[in-house]
Amino acid sequence: MIFAHDIPDGAKLYFGKKAKIKREIEHIASEVFENEEYEEIVTPYFSYHQLEALSEKELIRCTDKENRTLALRGDSSIDVIRLVIKRLKSEAKKWFYIQPVFRAPSTEINQIGAEWLEGDLREILKTNLNILNRLNKNYPLIVSHIKIPQIASKLSGVSLEDIKKQRIYKFDNWMKKLLVFDKNTNINEFPTEIREYLKEMLEFSEFNPIYEPLYVANLRYYDGVFYRIINKNDIISKGGSYIVDDIKSVGFSIYTDNLLKDVDG
Repeated sequence: MIFAHDIPDGAKLYFGKKAKIKREIEHIASEVFENEEYEEIVTPYFSYHQLEALSEKELIRCTDKENRTLALRGDSSIDVIRLVIKRLKSEAKKWFYIQPVFRAPSTEINQIGAEWLEGDLREILKTNLNILNRLNKNYPLIVSHIKIPQIASKLSGVSLEDIKKQRIYKFDNWMKKLLVFDKNTNINEFPTEIREYLKEMLEFSEFNPIYEPLYVANLRYYDGVFYRIINKNDIISKGGSYIVDDIKSVGFSIYTDNLLKDVDG
């Protein structure tokens, strides 16, 4: 029996103190974005193009009045870029949003996000960290590269699934060395096909990150370096570079629900 006051698994309910803290976090983020000259955007809840970002099984789908397939917004990045360059035709390059995304079967994920057309990933990472610093939060930063596990799979014959599951007994010796890669590692120890991508990761050394070259990302549209900011087993934030309609852009999302676990104790 489903009662009128029941909420689905994965849906969010905030009230009292927690609702206030959530609002304060979003206010601080808005201040940072406005100080850094970002424009705000709120995108539609429904989208025609979510399969470019996520797998079909992750989407909550329905149809429009002409029976065309659409989905509840599962990711904001691609929609923001396309709406800005094609519908708004705005000259502004830096945009932020505070809105939920939705994943099957009934999961609601509150996000604070930013996209920067033709932007620099290191600079937008600074914005991401600035927001967390304003909240007096300091978490481990992990830097990876989308190309490295793909190339490692081709060179070694180890499947991406095996790399993702860290089935180390299948790894070549150079792949095992990638598991302990840091800024002092000699990149000449690795195949030439991945050295340039390791160098791109090392460009983030100013942030003192942990490097995970073999991490396999779930999002489809990353095309280069990407990062995660974590707290225990929760992803607090992640960001990366991508190309939409031949425009190289960068962006990040802060996962408000995971941040609230720590802020609220």
